[in-house]
Amino acid sequence: MTRTRLYGLLLVVGVSLLVTTTAGSASRVTRLGTSSFYTGYGFDACGAPSLEAMEAWLASPYRAIGIYLGGSNRACPDGNLTPAWVNSVRAGGWNLLPLWVGPQAPCVAQPRLQLITSGGTQGKAAADSAAARAAYFGIGAGYPIYYDMEGYATNNPSCTLTVQRFVAAWVDELHAKGYAAGVYGSASSTIRDLVAMLENGSASVPDNVWIARWNGVEDVFGEPVAADEYWGEHQRIHQYKGGHKETWGGVTINVDSNYVDGAVVEAAAALPTEPPAGTVASSDGLASVTWWASSFDTLTTTVTLTPSVPATPVPGYAPGGYVLQLGVTDTATAAPVTRFGTLVSIHVNAPEAGVVAAFSSDGLTWTPIKRLSSAALSAGQTSGYQLMPDGSLEIYTLVPGWFGLFHDITPPTTPSGLSGQYKKGKLLLSWQSATDESGAIAGYQVTLNRAPIQTVAGTSTKTSVTRFKKKGWSAYRVIAVDGSGNQSAPSESVSVVKVARPRHLPRAIPAWTWRLYKWQTHGKKGARPKTPHKLPSWYWPWANWQTSPYRLG
Repeated sequence: MTRTRLYGLLLVVGVSLLVTTTAGSASRVTRLGTSSFYTGYGFDACGAPSLEAMEAWLASPYRAIGIYLGGSNRACPDGNLTPAWVNSVRAGGWNLLPLWVGPQAPCVAQPRLQLITSGGTQGKAAADSAAARAAYFGIGAGYPIYYDMEGYATNNPSCTLTVQRFVAAWVDELHAKGYAAGVYGSASSTIRDLVAMLENGSASVPDNVWIARWNGVEDVFGEPVAADEYWGEHQRIHQYKGGHKETWGGVTINVDSNYVDGAVVEAAAALPTEPPAGTVASSDGLASVTWWASSFDTLTTTVTLTPSVPATPVPGYAPGGYVLQLGVTDTATAAPVTRFGTLVSIHVNAPEAGVVAAFSSDGLTWTPIKRLSSAALSAGQTSGYQLMPDGSLEIYTLVPGWFGLFHDITPPTTPSGLSGQYKKGKLLLSWQSATDESGAIAGYQVTLNRAPIQTVAGTSTKTSVTRFKKKGWSAYRVIAVDGSGNQSAPSESVSVVKVARPRHLPRAIPAWTWRLYKWQTHGKKGARPKTPHKLPSWYWPWANWQTSPYRLG
């Protein structure tokens, strides 16, 4: 951000519940599984531009824009930023980077800012407020929120510790709320201190970082402060140029420029925020369709929802099923409406357990549609469905046609590329996504020697395990599970084995040994524990064994 703007003219910057995996390690940070990410250019401006300006700027290379949700040090008002604005720009093809600007470091140079005085308490409170504000704008759990921590003095250990405590509380509370946690800041101060948290093994490292270094390099890697393997899996944004004017589509905006390869609120068509314009029930009373004033361009329309059963078995699904035909007609011309301006929602009151949704344009040839975690369709999608907590089902669509609910009987493909890394007492597993004819993987089952031990969200391809056999090999495999409960064949295995206890250790390990080991593995903070003047020769083999008691097979 433009440093002189923080108080007087703040810049507006800029995927089921997420499964939180390992927050940090000495080599990388595991990205929360269902956060959507975008790779490309993004910009920021002081206030949210008008919808007309955002449409004009589709002529630019930018496809991401940051939005300040609020915060005690935010200067620019909401202006154009409303829930309807968020919905409209996402539907128009823009990815969003939500940001919160709250208390700043106690050693920040800018005057008249609220400062951090109690890191943990204020960090938690900031996360609570940011999550509530995000929900107000229609940005639900599963998406990222970035904290704006402006540059501060780098020679003040107490200030650094305060910032780190604040960030840790921010991260932990956002995770508790179901959001991915990001932090924006200067490479030389904020990012430097986040790297120190990562290298010291903190469990509360942000999932994503937004690095401010105005060097003109349009890339997220090559940052001197943060090695490329840190936050290296679509977890970075680089702000490479400060405030300047650009003109696209005849509209000029003063912006900062960013290159993005990180978590975003993805471009998507979402439900309008205003009250619906109409609802029609199906003739059997089991379903209904709802639309909005902006759903249709015509002033007079007839909307029908006709229930039926499949005339013939649908390949890939069990016999039977439930079909709803959605039709929309312009009453004045009798012409069918083939595309909607906003989402239309079909509500099914009590679908059979385990069904998935499919779409057909003619009632004969069917295509699976994607199961969603929120009421929004990503760019390129025309239909999707969501299972609701009360057992009902919602289908969201931009087109008319036939929508079927069927029992899928085809198993998913087998997860491939399973690999593991043993680090700090955990086995980090990663694999390639499986696919399924139903359009989505509901989850992944992790097995230990063929017995299930863990379930991971279907949008995640990573997890960590700490359960190992004390004797012999521990073989881990991953099985994909679809929405109807069909399981894939198990993946190839990753195995670990217990390392034998080093020879020539004393029968009872002295108490000083554990104190020294803890001091060494927790960043050597505080005074060095008292030990024998010369460490016994068995100490280092013992310490290495404690650090890595298992090895990969």
